[in-house]
Amino acid sequence: MSVTARFRFGRKGPVRFLGHLDMLRYFQRAVMKSGIPAKYSEGFHPHQLMSFAYPLAVAMETEGDYMDLDLAEEKPADGILEDLNSVMHEGVWVSRVSILGEGAANAMALVAAADYRIFTGYTKEALIQACDGLLASDSILIEKSKKNGKKKKETIQKDIRPGILRLEAEEDGALFMKLVSGSGMNVRPADILSLIVEKCGEDSRDPLIRRLEIYGEEGGELLPLSDCGGGKKSGD
Repeated sequence: MSVTARFRFGRKGPVRFLGHLDMLRYFQRAVMKSGIPAKYSEGFHPHQLMSFAYPLAVAMETEGDYMDLDLAEEKPADGILEDLNSVMHEGVWVSRVSILGEGAANAMALVAAADYRIFTGYTKEALIQACDGLLASDSILIEKSKKNGKKKKETIQKDIRPGILRLEAEEDGALFMKLVSGSGMNVRPADILSLIVEKCGEDSRDPLIRRLEIYGEEGGELLPLSDCGGGKKSGD
């Protein structure tokens, strides 16, 4: 029987400058060092059967990202959480482990939305005005590059207004947003930040983007990925 563990993890500080492949190697080494019984692929170059829900952009922090790992044998979620955190370096941690039910979809296939907080440096009043202006628009068109059948890039316009589920100004120059994510529509926080900068009329001072949570959809409701797929969780 196949067993999959879903990890909810965070990263802050200098490690936010790691790229996606660097994060993949980091977790591969951490799993090996912790002694977690990972399942490996077959062939000449076996590797851990590991996948991330939504790869992080360079320089982005996170409090709620997800990774799936197939296990060679079942192990209690609490034990996996303790073993993995014991070998983590400063700035990366695992906050929850879920042992998924049989047949559960992988995290990447479930992604439907994500929460973000951007620390912009603008005043709350300026952000409120910018947010109200964006939300009052029937459509928000941005340009995207897309490869055609001949592998040449072409520029298309895309309406991202339906993908903005929430957009709110907070204290201390912070901006909260809930955005549609996934294969059907994927709205990037950097796109929203660019629009905010245009409306505020000056460059944001060293903005910091932090992902707070990733959601899947079950029964028409958005749920954190740690609650999708059933199974046992660390702390249950």
